[in-house]
Amino acid sequence: MARRTATTANAILGLLALRKEWSSWELTTQLRRNMRFFWPRAESQIYEEVKALATRGWARDRQTFVGERARTSYTITAAGRRALEAWLSTPPKPTALECEPLLRVFLADFATPEQFQVSLDQVRADAKAILDVGRVVGAEYLAGTAPFQDQVHVRALVFDFLSSHARMLNDWADRTELAAAAWKRTSPTARDQSACASIKRVLDTYPGR
Repeated sequence: MARRTATTANAILGLLALRKEWSSWELTTQLRRNMRFFWPRAESQIYEEVKALATRGWARDRQTFVGERARTSYTITAAGRRALEAWLSTPPKPTALECEPLLRVFLADFATPEQFQVSLDQVRADAKAILDVGRVVGAEYLAGTAPFQDQVHVRALVFDFLSSHARMLNDWADRTELAAAAWKRTSPTARDQSACASIKRVLDTYPGR
């Protein structure tokens, strides 16, 4: 099993371990709620992954009917818990950043100003999506009504990470927009000097200096 697929499988096992039983729809809803911001997966892949867990004996499926509509629910097995524990005992792979808007900024000399702006707009939209969910989820935990209120001590750490990431995206988009706007008013030499000054300011904030 490929490492990326294995990690997705273990993410689902982790959810199964939190509750006695989950339907496929409930699993997808939970993944879409907040995990999508740090481990995004297409809905169709989630359905296939949880079926594969049942095939491997790591989950047990149960089919019921609501009227004529079939509903499949999954429960983690003892073998699934052992697989989850084994995965957690291994070191995680390094953090990887995948950001197409940043790739397009990297190639900004080949883009029009309008295309450049679209990339920044997408970064802001990504930040807004995280913060919109955060406002709902955070309020639920403070009110004591979150679906996994007993996990608040862990979820607060993830909430902090994602909220900080979203604010960073917004701040970076603002700084980048200002820098790009100045390009029109300055010579190439002045532009490059300003860029080097920006790099120095960032370097001066590095820890250990």
